[in-house]
Amino acid sequence: METLTSEFVRACSLDELKAKGRLVVHGRHPPILLVYDNGRAFALDNRCPHMGFPLERGSVADGILTCHWHHARFDLASGCTFDLWADDVPTCPVEVREPGEVWVKPVFGHADPAGHWRRRLQEGLAHNLDLVIAKAVRGQLVAGVPAPEIIRQVALFGLQNRDGWGVGLTILTAFGNLLPELPEEETYLALFHGARRVAADCESQPPRRDRAPLASRPDLAVLKRWLRHWTKVRHREAAERTLLTAIATGASPAALADLLVSAAADRVYADGGHLLDFINKACECLDLIGWEHASAVLPSVVGQLVSARGAEEATAWRHPIDLVALCEQAAQEIRSLPVAVSGGEPWSEHVGLAEALLGDDPNAILESLKAAMRAGASPSD
Repeated sequence: METLTSEFVRACSLDELKAKGRLVVHGRHPPILLVYDNGRAFALDNRCPHMGFPLERGSVADGILTCHWHHARFDLASGCTFDLWADDVPTCPVEVREPGEVWVKPVFGHADPAGHWRRRLQEGLAHNLDLVIAKAVRGQLVAGVPAPEIIRQVALFGLQNRDGWGVGLTILTAFGNLLPELPEEETYLALFHGARRVAADCESQPPRRDRAPLASRPDLAVLKRWLRHWTKVRHREAAERTLLTAIATGASPAALADLLVSAAADRVYADGGHLLDFINKACECLDLIGWEHASAVLPSVVGQLVSARGAEEATAWRHPIDLVALCEQAAQEIRSLPVAVSGGEPWSEHVGLAEALLGDDPNAILESLKAAMRAGASPSD
């Protein structure tokens, strides 16, 4: 490479490029592959976007550049790949100037990097391409896009392209909760692994069908009764429209969570506890991306809500001892305990109660519950 002028640099003479067919331009930039084909000069990044193999070792035929490592094929003029798993090759501007010299502009960037990588992330998610997802996440972070915004993009994709909450969204949300505690160099990995799991969940799945809230605006008490009823009779459309109506009324996050948890709790240990976990993670997801997206996020758990099987429906919980009846009796006894609210600090002995429950000591459990209720905590706390 020779004289530097403006933003272009001289690469070689046109006669030299014609004679060799291709050559590599080195400098303070990634190596640039120059190719002469069918009367035109083209300039591309010399590194295959799949795994970095030198494209100069590939072959060109009929305007198609083929990498000889994994046989990824690219349009020579645009760098676009014919094999989506390989991603596109970045190109740079090239000019032939008098008297027969080839000049290149060694810039592979984009006018709007954040917008470019946002589009690439959507494409990577849509085709479940780990390589494209990885590059797009990294590209957005380098472009200054905040990590919560990337989580929002991935979460909304997952919610629109799968009919119901999935494990991928749970993993994405869990990673999102961890981001404040992770060192900067690990943020990228958390976002990538969360995004790739969402993409895998959505592959070959039917997209979500939108439903609308009711035209009326009943109060929350009515909507809560309705949602519990529709859940009990397993009527998904009715349950979803009821929930969307609560969202449309401007119900608070706490009220919306209460609607869902109340309906879920009508079935004992529904789906082995996974239903409550999904509801919890859906609410945590909204804490990350904003509760203005409640109408997109919360209906995703309604399918599980109405189809969940409760422990009371399982033989193992009914025979030879009816455990459900014992649980109901214990719940009644707890409700009848005298409560003296101290008005002091909120009860915080959750760990002690959990240990008592896991230890299966009835006296310890009872004492923990009494302490909680004396402090003003409700049994649901």
